[in-house]
Formats: sequence, structure tokens, C-alpha cells
Amino acid sequence: RRHEEAHYGTTQLTAERQGGLMGFAPRMWGDDHGHTAYQGSFGDEGRMELRRNGELIGTSWYPFGVFDVPAEAARYELMMVSGKYGSPARSWARSTEIRTTWGFDSVLEPDVFSRGLPLLFPRVGLPEDGMKTLAPTGGQVLPIRVTGHGGYTPGDLVTARFAWSYDGGSTWTDAPVRQVEGGWSAVVDHSGASGRTVTTRVELTDSLGATVTQVVQAAYAVR
Repeated sequence: RRHEEAHYGTTQLTAERQGGLMGFAPRMWGDDHGHTAYQGSFGDEGRMELRRNGELIGTSWYPFGVFDVPAEAARYELMMVSGKYGSPARSWARSTEIRTTWGFDSVLEPDVFSRGLPLLFPRVGLPEDGMKTLAPTGGQVLPIRVTGHGGYTPGDLVTARFAWSYDGGSTWTDAPVRQVEGGWSAVVDHSGASGRTVTTRVELTDSLGATVTQVVQAAYAVR
């Protein structure tokens, strides 16, 4: 998760294009005290896939990578999976796997050495108890917002969707999403779901055309 400069210092460059190369190194885990972690280290696994106009052009067996890209303008889609697996995951009860798909446009700019790429990072607030658990009730409001990174400042959010699942993403329940005074929020109903683990899916688009879809396994539990 990306953290705002006002609280945690200067945001870092996460994705950039240098000529015919695109490089990506997002950080997906963090806490409210400013600690972050690079995925793909001890106890982690992950991978990346880069598509150009729907065609697969590059893969990485790590959740970071550098890819060769043509000069012409195109629509790109970057998919990254990162998760906690094996014995180290026994003490990692929340956000056990994160699958993120970014969509953005890019073209070679001969006079630009480094261009930050428009990656969006969703932030979904939870009315939780410090253990990432929610009450088994309806009408709970989850604020939705978005951050960028050191190379991209997002435009205003123009669309937002949110859904939850109790079976790891096999079936989904769409949450009502509303926009009030420039902010977005989803309303979830976990009535009768005490003891269930919740997978979440958020889909966002900003006014500059960047998109993101993020699925978080075991994002929180219902107490």
C-alpha cells in the first residue's frame, strides 16, 4: 500500500518507462505505523504479466520486473500476484494474497528520460477493531480512495465498484457504492456471517484513464 507524504515521508517511484523499457516494483504490504515490505522475499511468492493491446508481451516469476516495449502508443495491462505461502504464512492471517491488475496508456517520448507510469493503488477503509475484523451487521461504510506513487498523481476517481466474497472469490456480492462530496464509499452487509473470512474486490478508474482492479484474499474477518 502507498502511504501519503504528509504522514510517512516522500512517496517513491513504483513504475516508470525509460525509452523502450518499463520497470515495476510495487510494495503491497504496509501498516498504519509507516512500515512497508517488498514482496517476493522470505515466505512470499509472486509473479507479473504485462500485456499490450491484449497480447502478452512479458512475464516475470517475481512480483517485480523490467520489460521491453515497442515505441508506438498502446494500452497496457499489468497483472501482479503476491502472496504469503508455506510455513511463514502461519502467522499471517490477513491479506494472504493480493492480485492487482492495472490498465494504462503509454507511448515512447524520445525527449523524456524517465516517465512515471500511471499506476493506481486502492485504499479501502475498514470500521475494524485493530485485528481486521468487522461486526456481523449491515450498513457498515467502507471509504474508498486511491493514491499514486512518486511518478504519478492520480486524477479524480470517476468510477468505483466494490464486492465481497465468503468463498475466496468463487461467488461475489456487489456492494452499493456511493459518491458524496467528492468521496466514494461502499456499504457492506455481514449480517449472520460471524466467523467468516472475507475476500474483497475493488475496481477504480481515474479521470486520466488509469484503471485498477484488486482482489485481496482474507482482507478481513467477521467477528
